[in-house]
This record gives sequence, structure tokens and C-alpha cells, in this order.
Amino acid sequence: YFGRLNYDFKGRYLVTATMRADGSSKFAPGHQWGYFPSAGLAWRVSDEKFIAFAKGWLDNLKIRGSYGSSGNNRISSNAWQKSFVVTTGLMYMGEGTPTPYLQKRNILSNKRLKWETTTTKNIGLDFTLFNGRLGGTFEGYQNDTRDLLIQAVIPGFTGYTNQWQNIGQTRNKGMEVSLNGTIIQKEDFQLAVSFNVSFNRSKIVKLGETKAWEVASNWGGSSGPLNDYLIEEGGHVGAMLGYELDGNGMYSFDDFNITQNVNGSWTYTIRPGVASDKALINTSSFGPGSLKLKDRDGDGVVNTKDRTVIGNANPKHTGGFNLTAMYKGFDFSAFINWSYGNDIYNANKLYWNTRFMGWNYRSLQSFMDSEHRFTQIDKVTGNRITDPILLAEMNKNATIWSPLMINTPLTSWAIEDGSFLRLSTVTIGYTLPTKLMRGVGITKLRIYASGYNLWCWTNYSGYDPEVSTVRSTPLTPGIDFNAYPRARTLNIGLNLEF
Repeated sequence: YFGRLNYDFKGRYLVTATMRADGSSKFAPGHQWGYFPSAGLAWRVSDEKFIAFAKGWLDNLKIRGSYGSSGNNRISSNAWQKSFVVTTGLMYMGEGTPTPYLQKRNILSNKRLKWETTTTKNIGLDFTLFNGRLGGTFEGYQNDTRDLLIQAVIPGFTGYTNQWQNIGQTRNKGMEVSLNGTIIQKEDFQLAVSFNVSFNRSKIVKLGETKAWEVASNWGGSSGPLNDYLIEEGGHVGAMLGYELDGNGMYSFDDFNITQNVNGSWTYTIRPGVASDKALINTSSFGPGSLKLKDRDGDGVVNTKDRTVIGNANPKHTGGFNLTAMYKGFDFSAFINWSYGNDIYNANKLYWNTRFMGWNYRSLQSFMDSEHRFTQIDKVTGNRITDPILLAEMNKNATIWSPLMINTPLTSWAIEDGSFLRLSTVTIGYTLPTKLMRGVGITKLRIYASGYNLWCWTNYSGYDPEVSTVRSTPLTPGIDFNAYPRARTLNIGLNLEF
């Protein structure tokens, strides 16, 4: 059900009030309906008598504010009901075929589920000056989402793993600024620009009884890093959880005591005071050149207790810039957009350069090839080198650790700066003079060429920094995993009017 009331007094005072009621069978009876009111107020200050002195240069000045709420019911259809699945494969003694049977799902039902509600508060100012030559908007907002619908982990041995719950509250607040202006306005030459920038900060205000938990993005299945995002009261959505590299991320020969055995083999024993991550990375060739992670708690062993937040998927600000120009029959436009301060979880680095799902060390990238990584194989003879002196000399220029490990934890190596500046669109056109077209019955003929995604300035090593591919849950943004590269496109066209 939806109802709206609008009130306008002399175009100066504007009021809008809305009431919406939504029902959904995804919730149990008694919780199916959500009610979401909203209201907006606006005052056109430029029409007031006390500002008449500015009529020569002020075209419009409006102050506005709004408050509103909306609902979300995007959960499984049977989340509030106890449900079962039909399973085959159980065979009783003496029976030759599997017998179907009912098995409960591992998601616990919840009859108390209700609508997730987002409340938005907004205040803004709109203006135009100098007969429309300059205009803009300043806007501040705060969005609070409560009773979040989240699939929470069920602790203990209950037979269930997850349950949909209404948990906690998040907040997004920020400011947006947009400006547009006509710099030159002549009969045969016009030049105009527009600009916008947005600042947003997110916060997890409440999480209910559980103050923090970890979330798995599952981009690599069961072989991938487990629980690689942290949801924590007082933190923010998009906090990447993993290990920091210790130094250059590679154990050196100085980290080990080296002894030669009777049979001529060599034994590497980690020195006192040097932390070991052998059990974590699960490698049989632990020694110089192995991945070295920071022991944050100082207990001498690197394990899950040494993880910390190593990345943030949220940018500090985003924006865009647009330029348009016309000179006689020629027209030109260009659009540039950017993002600054966000991190990207480059899962491709981990997947392509280590062991995953039974595939051993496939498609090594150039930074992990034999010219850069620590290796035990002589490049000339192909023999394995065990002598520590020869091994040290052979790897004196190595810049990255050996990929010989079974487990692949998320490390700061895979977290990269996702800031970018992109030349998104450029269009150049020419319109033939009208007097040349009249004789052939054409009113207007314009030839143009357009380019899209022409250039991107970034330090990100992947194909495209504008990416977030693994979103089975909204709690794991900012992952780049096998994203299809964005194409650079060139178009040539013709506009005709008769």
C-alpha cells in the first residue's frame, strides 16, 4: 500500500509526505508487514523578499531536508520455517537400491524474523547563479540500517551451521558536492564543465550479543583462505582479515641454524627468537625462501591469532569531471572518474601462483617466475641444489618467496591500493553547415567518433581496479577474482535528421 501527500505554497514552501506498507510471506505471520514513512521539506529562499538584493546574480536558492525509511526482505523464502531436503544414497541391509529419506537442512529456522529497515536523513542546498551560468548542490546524509538480515553462524554442536537473524545496526554518513558551470558562452564557442565528489564513511554501530565474527568470502572454495573478513562492532563492512608479511615476506639463511647430516643432506633448524609459520603454510621444504609471516603476539608461532585487518574496501572519496565544448560545427566531450583510498583483495595472485583445489603451482605470473622467486632448481642443469652456499648464491637476487606450500593464507601481499583515475569517455563530432544540406533534403548531418575506457592510471596490478566480483554476501566487498577485463571501445557514427 502506498500513499503520498504533496503541498506547495506559492512555489516557495514545499512539503511531501509518503507512507508505504509492504507485506512479504518470507516472514512468519505477525511479522510479515513493514511500515515505512518518509517526509521532505523544501524552502525556496530565493523567492523571499529579504533576499531581493541578490536578484541580479542569484537565480535560485533552495534549502531542503528529508527523512525516510525503506525495507529489505532479500532472504531465503523459507528462512522462518523448519525445512527438509530429500536425500538419496542411504541403503538398508538386504536392499539393492538407495532409499530416499528426509534430512533437515543445516540452516536453523527463525519465526521472529522481520523486515530490515534503512532510515535516511538528508539535508541539502541547491543553487544557480548568473542566469544559469553556475549551479551546484551540497548535500549531507546519514543512513542507518537496523535489524539487518544476516545469516549468522550458530556456535556449538547443535546440528545447525547458520540461521537468518535480525542483527545490529550499521551507519553510512557522508557528503556529496556537485558543481556545473558555463565558462564561455558565445555564439560560435561554448565551454562548460561539471564536477562531483562524494565522501562516505561506514560504521557497524551494533551487532547484538555477538560483538564480532569472521566471514568467509569462499572465492576459492574449501581450498581458499577461510574467514577472510572481519565483522566487528565499531568497525566497518569490508575489513579484510589476514596476515602481514614479515619484512620482505621471505625467510633468509640467517633465520636458520644449518647443519650437514652424515648422509650429506642438510638440516635447517629455525633459530631461537625467530617465529615459525611452518604449520600454517604446511610445507615440507620449510627453510630459506619460505613465506615468512609476522608473529604479532610474540609467542614464536604464527597461527590464526596473528591475523589482523590488512585492508579496507571502502574508498575515502570518489568523483567525476566532465568537459563539453562546441566551436562552430565541432563538438567535444570528455568524462573522467576516480576512486581514492580503497583496497582491492587480489585473489588472482593467490589462485594463480600457489596450490588450489588439487592444482599445483599453475600459470605462474612473471613476478613469480624463475627469475624472481626463490628456487632450488639450477636453471642450467635442471638439478636440485641442496648445498646452502650454492643455494644462497643462486638466490641472491630473489625478490619473492617459493610457492611450494599447501595452504595459502590471505596476506598483505594480496591486498593492493585500488585508487584509479580513468578517462572513461571522449567524443568528437562535426555537424555540417545547414545551408549545405538543404539542397539534398537533410536538416542536420553530424559525424562523430567516441572512445570508451580509453585510459586508466592506477598502481593496481590486476586488469581493472574498478571491480568487486565475489558478492555471495554483502559483507565481503572488494575482491578481484577472474573478473573479465573491461574492453576499450571505439565507435564511429552518423546522425541524420530529415
